[in-house]
Amino acid sequence: MVDGEESMRQTMSALAILSCRPNSHPFQERHISLHEPIKIGRSVARARPSASNGIFDCKVLSRHHAMLWYEAGKFYLQDTKSSNGTFIDNQRLCKGGEESPAREIYSGSVIQFGVEVMENNRRGEKITHGCIVATITLYHPDGREAKPAPYLTGENQPGFSLQTQDLYQLAQYLQEALHREKMLEQKLLALQQLVHNTQEASESGWQALIDEDKLLSRLEMLENQLHIYSKNHSEDTLRQELQALQEDKNKYETTSKESLRRVLQEKLEAVTKLSDLEQSLGNM
Repeated sequence: MVDGEESMRQTMSALAILSCRPNSHPFQERHISLHEPIKIGRSVARARPSASNGIFDCKVLSRHHAMLWYEAGKFYLQDTKSSNGTFIDNQRLCKGGEESPAREIYSGSVIQFGVEVMENNRRGEKITHGCIVATITLYHPDGREAKPAPYLTGENQPGFSLQTQDLYQLAQYLQEALHREKMLEQKLLALQQLVHNTQEASESGWQALIDEDKLLSRLEMLENQLHIYSKNHSEDTLRQELQALQEDKNKYETTSKESLRRVLQEKLEAVTKLSDLEQSLGNM
């Protein structure tokens, strides 16, 4: 029984889990077995993204962006001459186009592949392509999580301390908060524009009602004139004038109804959009 457990433990592989962060280009959580070095890179014809590999459908990544592997009880990450860089807790491993030294990583670190890139589309609009930002969770083959030591010394991790790790984590949280604030600001601007459009639609509606009152007054005056003419003109003349007045009346009524219908429709659409946006803001 003990021999069977020992054999199973030897066949197990180290595991890396990449969880998508809010400020990342969206991707499915990855569970990557590190029985061999794993390539991190952009999706191409023969290499498609899946939940068990390091391939991402993200334009800012290089085809061969980085390597992730497990060796001698430690986890390592290396940038393999990517264009937009690889970052561990906001620290870039090397300059663009250079291969970095292997860097030991620990469970809970924030890994970033590439940087945000802006470009113009065919219509001249600016489009932002996001990068991959993930929290990495690492497990040894025996199931132990690869957490950093409580106190890192200068010999085993130059330039790092527990306090520095906390600062990196805080900086990442601040970046996420700024991202949420930016999205909220965009929604507020859209809400303000919608309120402005609603006000304009309301004013147009009032103007249409005023115009309708004027048309009704005009119709009443024409009817009075018709009544007066009926006393002073022959029957044929009255019939012609009555027909002309009736056509004018129908024309004014049609114009008034169409104008009022269009304004009320615009107002209803604006109120509906305002309600949807308020509900969206409430869900945040």
